[in-house]
Amino acid sequence: MNRLSRTSVRAGAVAAGLLAAFYAVVVGIAGGLEHLADQTATDWPWLTLIIGGFGTQVALLAELRRRHRLLAAAGGVAGTGAGASAAGMVACCAHHLADLAPIAAASGAAVFLTEFRLPIMIIGILVNALGVAVAFRRLRRTPIPADGLACVHS
Repeated sequence: MNRLSRTSVRAGAVAAGLLAAFYAVVVGIAGGLEHLADQTATDWPWLTLIIGGFGTQVALLAELRRRHRLLAAAGGVAGTGAGASAAGMVACCAHHLADLAPIAAASGAAVFLTEFRLPIMIIGILVNALGVAVAFRRLRRTPIPADGLACVHS
């Protein structure tokens, strides 16, 4: 595979940062800053994989879009990758709905989400890994555009 453009890498870094911020806001609002600190300390290996995988996937998809701006095939790949990323993000944060579920009189959902928090996070990681693999494979087969030398500096 060829190098990613700086713009694509930047897009992945921003996406990872936004997902981390989303996590902090959801957990912080649901349980306070102390809960956020405890939860992050407990789940940091899983969070790192989910957030890093999401950022990597966004960077790869941004590069695919850059290389395939005019091709309809790029839209399909980006849609598939975005769907996988969205599923990974939902699986990552779904267990935090348990913090709000009792308020909504959905204690059964709260118990389920709390009990299966780890499997939900693992599924999110696997879905993210699948999205990265699909995007990487597609990117490997996609030639660098004619302005390939300029893309390294963009």
